Amino acid sequence: MSMADFGDDEGTLHRSGCPPTQISSLWDTARWEQPLRRSLEGRPIIWFADDEHRNRKWFSEKHADHFAVLTLSSLDFCRRALDHRTPCDAVVTDIFFPAAPVRSDEDAERLMAIYDQISASPVSQLPSLWDEQKHNWSLDGFCIARIVADAAKDRAERIPVLLFSRKATMLLGVDDWPGEPSDVVANTYWLLEKVDPSIDPESADKAGRIQRDRIVAALGQP
Repeated sequence: MSMADFGDDEGTLHRSGCPPTQISSLWDTARWEQPLRRSLEGRPIIWFADDEHRNRKWFSEKHADHFAVLTLSSLDFCRRALDHRTPCDAVVTDIFFPAAPVRSDEDAERLMAIYDQISASPVSQLPSLWDEQKHNWSLDGFCIARIVADAAKDRAERIPVLLFSRKATMLLGVDDWPGEPSDVVANTYWLLEKVDPSIDPESADKAGRIQRDRIVAALGQP
């Protein structure tokens, strides 16, 4: 794992049969949203927010034949895309993002060591592991859920948010979750099948199918 694996993605649109497009290149075009929608031939636009390049690559490869996938690497880039009223039918987002920019391979290795620590920890000890590790991470996925709920209200649209993370078990027993009856809680769903991109092809395909089924189900909710 190197710092390059955490490179910025300000918003890349992946469509089957088309080269990837930087979404910011369209923002200066007058009334660009309508031509974009027409070019997608009815496919939903799914935003995928994740700090790791390999996860964004995996998701776009698994799903660009079924959806238009807009990959983004941070809360700030999601906020900017919303401010430009970039079309969005649903958002799939990781929860954990690095608390500080990854500036070296050593930073990347330190962050990624958490997966081995989770595997080695009994479930009862995972909240303690979060206490040790939380200075390294920011729960930006919950913030993304909040700003998407606000944007959906402003647009008079419905934009479901699907949360997932291989690290979420660390938050059991802590108070970092969004709570109380709210637009954020009502508008979020769990998508548990986040997998290591190096998983064997059969399991990866199965995880991809489950993800698509759940995204389609969330899109179809009243």
